Amino acid sequence: MHLWIPKPLISKPYSTLLYTTETSGREVLLGARIASDGQWRFPSGSEVPEKFAVCLTQYEDKRFWHHPGVDPFALMRAVQLNLTQSRVVSGGSTLTMQLARIARGNQSRTVGQKVIEMLWALYLECSYSKAEILRMYASNAPFGGNVVGIEAAAWRYFGREAKDLSWAEQATLAVLPNSPALIHPGRNRAELKQKRDKLLLRLYEKHILDKTEYELACMETLPEKPLPLPNEAPHLLERLAIEKQENRIHTTVDPTLQQQVQRLVNRYVADYRSNHIYNAAALVADVESGKILAYVGNVTDQNMTIGHGYQVDVITSPRSTGSVLKPFLYAAMLNDGLILPGTLIADTPLNINGFTPQNFNKTFYGAVPAHVAIERSLNVPLVRMLSQYNTGRFMSLLKRLGMTTLRFSEDHYGASLILGGAEGSLWDLSGMYASLARMLSHYRSYNGRYDRSDIHPLTAYPVEEKKPIRSVTDTRLADESLLSYASLWFMFEAMSGLNRPEEEADWQQFSSMKQVAWKTGTSYGGRDAWAIGVTPRYVVGVWVGNATGEGRSGLTGVGYAAPILFDIYSLLPDVPWFDQPYDELEEIAVCRQSGHKASAICDEVDTVYIPRTGIATAVCPYHRIVHLSQDGQYRVNSSCESVSRMQERSWFVLPPAQAYYYKNYHVEYQALPPLKPGCEEDQSRQIAILYPEHQAVLYLPKGFSGEREKVVMRATHARSDATLYWHLDDVYLGETRQIHQMACLIEPGNHILTLLDEDGNRRSILFEVRK
Repeated sequence: MHLWIPKPLISKPYSTLLYTTETSGREVLLGARIASDGQWRFPSGSEVPEKFAVCLTQYEDKRFWHHPGVDPFALMRAVQLNLTQSRVVSGGSTLTMQLARIARGNQSRTVGQKVIEMLWALYLECSYSKAEILRMYASNAPFGGNVVGIEAAAWRYFGREAKDLSWAEQATLAVLPNSPALIHPGRNRAELKQKRDKLLLRLYEKHILDKTEYELACMETLPEKPLPLPNEAPHLLERLAIEKQENRIHTTVDPTLQQQVQRLVNRYVADYRSNHIYNAAALVADVESGKILAYVGNVTDQNMTIGHGYQVDVITSPRSTGSVLKPFLYAAMLNDGLILPGTLIADTPLNINGFTPQNFNKTFYGAVPAHVAIERSLNVPLVRMLSQYNTGRFMSLLKRLGMTTLRFSEDHYGASLILGGAEGSLWDLSGMYASLARMLSHYRSYNGRYDRSDIHPLTAYPVEEKKPIRSVTDTRLADESLLSYASLWFMFEAMSGLNRPEEEADWQQFSSMKQVAWKTGTSYGGRDAWAIGVTPRYVVGVWVGNATGEGRSGLTGVGYAAPILFDIYSLLPDVPWFDQPYDELEEIAVCRQSGHKASAICDEVDTVYIPRTGIATAVCPYHRIVHLSQDGQYRVNSSCESVSRMQERSWFVLPPAQAYYYKNYHVEYQALPPLKPGCEEDQSRQIAILYPEHQAVLYLPKGFSGEREKVVMRATHARSDATLYWHLDDVYLGETRQIHQMACLIEPGNHILTLLDEDGNRRSILFEVRK
């Protein structure tokens, strides 16, 4: 025999439990994972429920609180009973001795083992308090099947915490460690009820229960079968179990909101399955603290077909970002004084080393205000903006805002970064938007200064409550930040604008909702649909697609992710909008047509607020003074007509390529009148080659028959009546008038395309054709 007693007394693997706290302060079990040995064994609680302690001691060990670990009276009674029955009917073990037996691995019931258990019990009584012994026993006693401990049993058989059980339920659990097989559904029900009711009668006789309590307790039914444990946030539980490496984890999730959001996601994906879209994720967080309120890593509907990646936590999975980074670039350029909200950005065909971005609807608008490019999520203007801002510089900003998935170099991403060329996670992106909303919300509180600690990731763990408002003299406050309050204000205003992207053809269905700054995104090939929304109080992020990466036709941010986003916002209270940061704004005159600071010759001017940094931007470059003939039909200059006979007028003139597309959507746009015959032409370029672009790489198209098709080249001229003469590698192709298109077969190799007009203006480009 050996008497070595281990420390700790019982070393068994525990189930992993995820808890949250309701506003009332009550703990709620969100989910549990079975222990590594296949047992439902909850970590020991701080104390045993009082009702269970009474039931257990009355049933198993009436003198528990008074004996030293061994009860001589119980032993004598057991010996007498066993002799009378000529078999072992009772072992006379106390709860302390039973704890010793559990700690020793439930050794065989022999006289020698009983002696060891008695010695252990005496030692345990000297080493632990009665309450500790009772707690250890209640936490490790068998309760039938693979259920160990009072808390696990309470959840498995009654679906709630042990402290919330009734007298009848506590009595049922108290009799199980002595006969755990009785709990099996469909077996021994009468015997289990008899044992329970006998214990209830004893409680009545001891005046622990009154007559009414006793009678009502006896009427309660027995549990039918083990219940599934809560599984409200399975993906969050798996994530935090790895991060924390603890058995009892507390999170910030709101239990009611979690259930509501999970049901929403499950319902939508059930509908989306008809288009073979099987996965979705949603995240809700409090902006001020960054605490997670709902975490739906994927669908959880048990009726879903197995094998579609439902176990994947998409919230942390890097996915192509689509367009969701565009507002950050807009804010950065406003912050640095590179643009104004209404600055015109070229929207014409673009070729960057073979990269030719397209807008979602495959058309071009010539030129659009910067804020409209954000509202309508136009790809080409945003690529031009990124080229102006610099990809590496933008990557640095994104990393400082909290994007952790940019693992490659600037050259790897290039201009495609703004269109989904990089991968991001719903966790990071939602946190980034929350940080900027948090910062802007503090504008008035911090009197225009900045707290750089406002930029921080989301958290799923309880954190210190809302930090106190800082003093203006607080050394932690600074005069500069990553992005100014003014740039953030205009960013969120653009995101909450009513004009939505072409890919968002149904945006009107959301226009009557509460004010939300929201951005959708769709990755290349319909693999990822995003929608991220933010208000001063809540950030909501949604992703829809297939965890396998399989793209689906018609999958867009507004069609699939935005409906979930706005249904989630319908569950959240409305809040006042952000305060406008007037201290960082300047009221100036802006050209209504170009969005630039108005020049002296801009004829339509609006007085608007702009970020103060925008004062350094250039004045409108598109308005110029034009001299017209007396009848207004021609442009003239002093070489062909006297000054006294000229009309002077301010004219809005876009470059030819921009004007070619712009006039299709702006009927008010007027091209310059033709130059009066005999007048000298100005030196500005009159010809723009739209396709192919300079240094473009073209791949020879093939028709259905396999034969090569002609390449259709396009151009435009500042004058609508101009004639263009086409030359390819000094070979004359022909002439065009009004509609300037030329189709021809082109051999592989490098080529020079040259266009001339009747006035001798010339334009040439280089391009390459490959098979």
